[in-house]
Amino acid sequence: MDKKIRFVLGLHSHQPVGNFEHVFAHGYQVSYLPFLETLAGFPRVKAALHYSGPLLEWLSDNRPDFFSLLSRLIGRGQVEIMGGGHYEPILPVISHEDRLGQLSYMSRQLKKKLGVTVRGAWLTERIWEPHLPRSLAAAGLEYVTVDDFHFLAAGFDLEKLHDYYLTEDERSVIAIFPISEQLRYLIPFREVEQVMDFFRAKAAALPPGSAVVLADDGEKFGMWPGTHDWVYRQGWLEKFFTALSENHDWLETATFSEVLDSAPAAGRVYLPTASYLEMGGWTLPPEAGERFHALHERLESDGSLGDFAPFLRGSFWRNFLVKYPESNWMHKRGSSLSRRIHRDLAGKAPNYNRLHEHLRLLWMSQCNCAYWHGIFGGLYLPHLRYALYNRLLESENLFLGRQKGPEAAMPAAEEWDLDLDGNPEVRLINQRVSLFIKPDSGGAIVELADRRTAFNLNDTLARRREAYHAQMAAGPKQGVESIGHATIHRRQFAEKIEASSFTYDPYPRYSLREHFFTSPPETPESAAALQPPDLGDFADSLFSHSLTRSARQVSLKLSRSGCVRVPGAPAVKLQLGKTIELAADSDEITVSYRLKNIDERSLEAFFAVSFNLTVLGPADPQVGWLTPETGPASLETGALLHSPTGITIFNRREGVNFSLAFQQPADRLIQYPVFTISQSESGIDRTYQASCLLPCWRMKLEPGSVGKCKLIMSLTPAKS
Repeated sequence: MDKKIRFVLGLHSHQPVGNFEHVFAHGYQVSYLPFLETLAGFPRVKAALHYSGPLLEWLSDNRPDFFSLLSRLIGRGQVEIMGGGHYEPILPVISHEDRLGQLSYMSRQLKKKLGVTVRGAWLTERIWEPHLPRSLAAAGLEYVTVDDFHFLAAGFDLEKLHDYYLTEDERSVIAIFPISEQLRYLIPFREVEQVMDFFRAKAAALPPGSAVVLADDGEKFGMWPGTHDWVYRQGWLEKFFTALSENHDWLETATFSEVLDSAPAAGRVYLPTASYLEMGGWTLPPEAGERFHALHERLESDGSLGDFAPFLRGSFWRNFLVKYPESNWMHKRGSSLSRRIHRDLAGKAPNYNRLHEHLRLLWMSQCNCAYWHGIFGGLYLPHLRYALYNRLLESENLFLGRQKGPEAAMPAAEEWDLDLDGNPEVRLINQRVSLFIKPDSGGAIVELADRRTAFNLNDTLARRREAYHAQMAAGPKQGVESIGHATIHRRQFAEKIEASSFTYDPYPRYSLREHFFTSPPETPESAAALQPPDLGDFADSLFSHSLTRSARQVSLKLSRSGCVRVPGAPAVKLQLGKTIELAADSDEITVSYRLKNIDERSLEAFFAVSFNLTVLGPADPQVGWLTPETGPASLETGALLHSPTGITIFNRREGVNFSLAFQQPADRLIQYPVFTISQSESGIDRTYQASCLLPCWRMKLEPGSVGKCKLIMSLTPAKS
């Protein structure tokens, strides 16, 4: 072949902060190591490799020999190492200070570990926003990679994309390489000859010496379902590297830096906010997501998807923070702490060799995976959310420990719009306990943290509709690709989920929400199915509030005038007040209720308060529940208790017990586990998210009369 082109093979390998040890080890065994070992046998083949900070740290601690092989490949010019945000954050949604810090920290670590000077960055999930060049250039980086879809959205011609383009923001310039979507679906999922046909077509169409880029997940080479057998045991990767080596006279492999140094920019570009096509669909609300995927399938079936794909963009990553309030809360907690930390560090240049531990922990809490959900479990995986909260709370503990004067006084009560929804949140905190309350969401507790173990017991996730639930309910289709060595973006679910199995929560599963029933749920299963329905309008409504502070105690008073809808009769007006108190040096949080009938009709109903708590795995014998009247029992199944005086959720694994004590025994208490149904790379996941406690009291209120109720929550150490 007369015309010669270049191929840049870039791989990004990542495991999130807090992932299980066996997942790291499995990835190393089936993907990360065999890829390097195979590459070592083909000295003509070059690659650009990126390993995220969490993975690099695990490899350094557990598989140090990996770096010997990697260093050998670097030394012979076969591998270029890419940098990025060290703990794999979504760069556009963290502050410039954190972006610059994470990018610079990773470059310093790679220089120290491998002796390389990093020139380019892997952009997490290829999420681009136009202001990024400033931070990238300030960190000394020269290039990033994004999908060709980004360029198509800017009006470029797919057939003419090659090499790299320059963009800028406020005169900070960065080079951008377009990643071929066609190659993403070909490699390593199709026969090698099909991949080579693609390169032949590109060689015929592009100017001589042009570079074509694949930059994609390293886990596709052995860790995705079915790929280890396909890529290694059936020899796909060896066949591919053999083909590249045998055709080097017209298809030369190169690194990003080699292309950057040997070819001028193909042009200037200003890219819109974008990620890859699938991401745009995942960020949409479920109804819009269903329409998006239906349109995608229709255009694909009639052969016109290629013409319209640039205009079929869906939404963008930040809307996960709307779709999932739990994600938004984690994000805003982190951004608020980041602002306080950087204000404290103002004028002090970070020492990337001896980093402040509270800053490093903050960066760990910015690891992207548990903030969103698409094909992978992500936000739906409790152990990943736990890891983020744990690092965030540890960072905050260290930061607060540095404070002096009035800011260090405990207990404390703060009020500000932390989650930026236009309504203030309230925090009550002492040396042992921290809780955030949302007056605009039923006066509920959105975060309940044991500061000693840096564990957020209210780290839960609501059951909500997802666009793919309709596909699960429809069941497998004949003649459609299933999971194998095919890409997981184009596969069907192997089983059918009955539509009746899906229960959706009307609001996030916070704690301390108030409900009213004519009769309480008869079984844990009926309570989990939200039956009978709540007759009150208090659970997720706006409460007025006021704070009281003293040296010994802080308290929050909340109140709302609402109503209870009585079946077959007009609604009864009710005034509900609750006072939350936290004393200095105390494990206890006291909640006092006052219910006044402000109607002309009497009210007879069951008053209930819901608590949603996580234990990270209800089958573990280290966790469970018990009452003063009963012995320990598993949280894996539900329970119905009559006249309990309290209940304890014990968690010896995390080292904290949550106890509820009732001043007046509850008439009934229902405990039930909350499971979500979501998709993952392996198919359908049924995931434990929380255990709900629902104590109920029978109340009869005549016009003008008042009912009272008091309970005490406590967080105490638990021994393993």
